Amino acid sequence: MKVTAGLYKDKKINTFSNLNIRPTSNKVRQALFNILINRYRWNEWCHKANLLDVFSGSGIISIEALSRKLNSATLIEENKNVFKVLENNIIKFKLVKKVELINKNFFDVVLKKKAYDIVYIDPPYYLGYIDKAIQKIVSSGALKKGALIICEAEKNYEYNDDLKKYILLRKSYGKTSVTFFNFL
Repeated sequence: MKVTAGLYKDKKINTFSNLNIRPTSNKVRQALFNILINRYRWNEWCHKANLLDVFSGSGIISIEALSRKLNSATLIEENKNVFKVLENNIIKFKLVKKVELINKNFFDVVLKKKAYDIVYIDPPYYLGYIDKAIQKIVSSGALKKGALIICEAEKNYEYNDDLKKYILLRKSYGKTSVTFFNFL
């Protein structure tokens, strides 16, 4: 898998072998950043923005964002084997000073208050973690004013009714949907 644009364009990231992990595809990442750039003016605010990347896997979303001039990122990944790959990617791209890595269950992490401008949630599909993760982030006060929460889920995922009213945009790409939320 390769970074699609920016400083690290076409550079390969380390991925997983023999693990049941589903990295975000190039198509979805390109679409995601096209939306961020064109609809949400990424280039005007990314250089001072902080990203929370939940269930971060290989770190491809954060690496892609940092490649496109994001200020900093916090990546949370529980699986120790996946975390090792993630850590190696951050070292490989020389991003240690821009990234905080956390090897814990996301639901056990105490989030910093008003720390994040953008959140990316990409849990394993079909386990029902998304709504619970959104609720934790919002109730913890971790979002800065105007922050976006972006969720990657299976195409037909149904958010609970309390969350639906905060949806700004939802797009589908093959078997995947990407949903943008704003709570503040």
